[in-house]
Amino acid sequence: EVAQKMKGNKKWLNIVSPVILLIVILICWELYVAVSGIDARILPAPHVILSKLGERFMRDLSGDFLYTIQVILIGYCISIPSGILLAALCSQSKLVTKAITPVLILMVVIPMLTLVPILQLWYGYVMKVRIIVVICQAVPIICLNTLRGFTKVETAKRELFRSMGAGRFKTFVKLIFPNALPQVFVGLKLGCIFSTIAAMSADLAASNEGLGSRISVYSGMLMTDMAYGTIIVVALIGIVLFMIVAYIEKKVVIWIK
Repeated sequence: EVAQKMKGNKKWLNIVSPVILLIVILICWELYVAVSGIDARILPAPHVILSKLGERFMRDLSGDFLYTIQVILIGYCISIPSGILLAALCSQSKLVTKAITPVLILMVVIPMLTLVPILQLWYGYVMKVRIIVVICQAVPIICLNTLRGFTKVETAKRELFRSMGAGRFKTFVKLIFPNALPQVFVGLKLGCIFSTIAAMSADLAASNEGLGSRISVYSGMLMTDMAYGTIIVVALIGIVLFMIVAYIEKKVVIWIK
């Protein structure tokens, strides 16, 4: 009973402590703006940002919000099976794993902003370009982490399955994939973050639709409060996606155990 109580207190502490830290940061931000007298066009106070965001969200941002959400979700949902399938195929050969790893790392570190103009030459100013950018950013990070999970299963367990007559497919389904699930979910959590970043990069480069383009427009018009507000909306999208994946991980990994 004591152990359960301590576990419950720790759970609440994990939830409350980030909220308290956020409140402290906002209070310090508010006080700094009030005391320093800094120009609101450079750094508006948090209450001004939230007020403007609440006032203008439905009128100015709702369409771009739905557009960006659509890009992120479509790209991410395509990236999940693509990244896991690619990792599963590559994990069957050590040579292929060693060959593809540097390529995946290269794709992760290449700024997706640089690909947008090239893709626009091929496809024009359409949503497909942004979805491709999200896929190009999310698939490598999902694949890298999943591949690590697939290749780190203990040799003794693999040999035990082989001695029991299990083939490659059965070994993968019954042993490798379940054991790799924690690492797979690391890739999925990073994937949703990278998907959000990629969508913003595509928006900033395309400059016609989406929340990223709104940030650029508001900054150019010195509507800094709305620019900060849009950044908050983007951050919330990434946080919510991360929390959803983390919740699914908690349920699935416990069930596997």
